[in-house]
Amino acid sequence: MRSIPKLTFTATSSLLITGGLLLAGPGVAAADTTSDKELAATLNDKLNDDMAGNMTEEHVDNARAMVEAAQERDLGEEAATMAVATSIVETHLDNLDWGDRDSVGLFQQRDHYGSQEQRLDPTWATNAFYDELDRVHPDGSWDDEPLGEVAQDVQRSAYPDRYQHQVEDAETIVNELW
Repeated sequence: MRSIPKLTFTATSSLLITGGLLLAGPGVAAADTTSDKELAATLNDKLNDDMAGNMTEEHVDNARAMVEAAQERDLGEEAATMAVATSIVETHLDNLDWGDRDSVGLFQQRDHYGSQEQRLDPTWATNAFYDELDRVHPDGSWDDEPLGEVAQDVQRSAYPDRYQHQVEDAETIVNELW
């Protein structure tokens, strides 16, 4: 029996099967060339700090949500790097349903950010992070600041020096996903 390759489709996919041929229309993506599992393995070999050897498919998926949110907002790779570095510090890219007091999610956001369900949605939580970034540093005024310092401005952590240490690995992750 012949195996059929797995195909990935987008919401705008269209297919035509005729005479045993499968024809893909606009918006159809071919099978992914690199799976999240393969990408996690690749990143594990490139990372040097907390996430070195610890990347998983879930971590790749969560980082991808941060990158895509930055892209949709036209914020650039540095904003995505800041978000990923922040999440590495806060949760090691895990989307936690628990934390200190009422903190949950990738960024350990407190309840004033939104409902628990919202804060556990990676895209929603990332956009809330970027909204706070814009409140603290309007009009991209953070652009010339070290990313770790800006992340601290957003998070207001009791441990302000932790973010900058994760920027290099966050850049590596973002470069793979951008």
